[in-house]
Order: sequence, then structure tokens, then C-alpha cells
Amino acid sequence: MRSLSPAPTPCARCNGSGWVPHPFDSSRVEPCGCQGDLRRQQRLSSAQIPRRYEHCSLETFKANSPTLRNAKTRVQEFIDLWPGTDEGRGLLMIGPCGAGKTHLAVAALVEIIAAGKPGRMLFSNFQDLIQEIQASFDNDQVPSKSELLRPLLEVDLLVLDELGSQKPTTFVQDILYYVINTRYNEERTTIFTTNYADTADAKDESLTQRIGVRLRSRLYEMTNLISFAGASDFRRNVI
Repeated sequence: MRSLSPAPTPCARCNGSGWVPHPFDSSRVEPCGCQGDLRRQQRLSSAQIPRRYEHCSLETFKANSPTLRNAKTRVQEFIDLWPGTDEGRGLLMIGPCGAGKTHLAVAALVEIIAAGKPGRMLFSNFQDLIQEIQASFDNDQVPSKSELLRPLLEVDLLVLDELGSQKPTTFVQDILYYVINTRYNEERTTIFTTNYADTADAKDESLTQRIGVRLRSRLYEMTNLISFAGASDFRRNVI
């Protein structure tokens, strides 16, 4: 039997009521500062950031090369401008595995929420999304495809992680096109991360080969590129 988590300690200032006396008028009350913390926690929970990335922030990002320092600066600029980003553009982070793309993408969500800036935030790994949709076809108890996709279409800022990671079957292409094209038409901001560069080499396909010409064209207008080319895999240094 799973043990229950201990009940949170009530705020000492408001005793858990959420309200405190107004400092200049004892007949009035005002929201306690703890409600801001609660609201931030609720927004972080709604963003569905995976547990592995909950610690991600700009402060915890190790920018130990010019490439990574530039990437961190660009993300900081994006956060500072939110919600008035550069003509509504998001970010397209392209680079090798373990370069820190997901860390910085999540940091953007976390820092915007921590600053109390407006907007609905959501993190989604594209490969996980496809698997959830495929599972919905065989199980009446899980949400339908439209229910799974609706949050991705409607949030103000979406992080779509691992773009192009799923094998580009017709089904995958259709889902990806629907999500990206809908957000494109509605001018909703998206941060993409991908391991696929614009130029293919002997080992890997290009990003265009993975997502198609039409979607790559939309990304030019939807995003500003941040390149992680040449960055090393930080996971190799994890002991």
C-alpha cells in the first residue's frame, strides 16, 4: 500500500486561509504572498515538465563553451521579451545529443513562470506523444487523439522536444503537420529541439527529410535558430 505524503504545513502568515489583514485597514483583507507561490506551483505542474528536467534553469545550465554561452544568452533574451517575443517567433534549437537543448527549452518555461509572466505553458516530447496517440486507438479508457492534441494546439508557449525523432511515417507526418500548422496559423509560440541539422551527412538525414519541406518552411517563419553545432555530449561526463 502506497504511503500518503504528509500534509503541507499551513502558511504561518495566513494559517492556510490565503488571506491576511490589510496593513492600513483592519476591516479589509488582501491575498497572502503564499498564494503567488501556490499559483506558480500549479502552473509548473500544468506544464508537465518531466521529473528529470524539473531542476532546469538558466542558473543550472553549464555554459562552458562559446556555443553554449551564446545559446544561453539567446534563451535569456527570449524570456526577457516574453510575451512580446520577436514577432511571435519561438526558437528552433538544433544540435547533437547531450548538448543541453532540452535543458534550455525547459528553462524558458520555468523562468517565465517564476517571473510571474502570463501564458499557458506545456512541455511535450514528440515521440511520447505519438505513442500515447497510438495507444488510444486500442483502449477506450485513454483520451482520444483530439483530446491528447488539444493542449498542444491551444497553449501560449509549447516546447516540442525531439522534433523528427519518430520515424517519418505517413501517420507521424500527419500528426506533426496538424500540430505545427495549427500553431503556425494561430501564431502561437513554439520552442522546438531537434538532433537533425539542415544539412544531411553520411550518417543522418536532414531535418527537412525528417519533417518534410512544408513544415521546415514554416519553421523558418515561426522560429529563430539557435545552433548547438560542435557542443559535446555532457552525459559522457556524468559519473
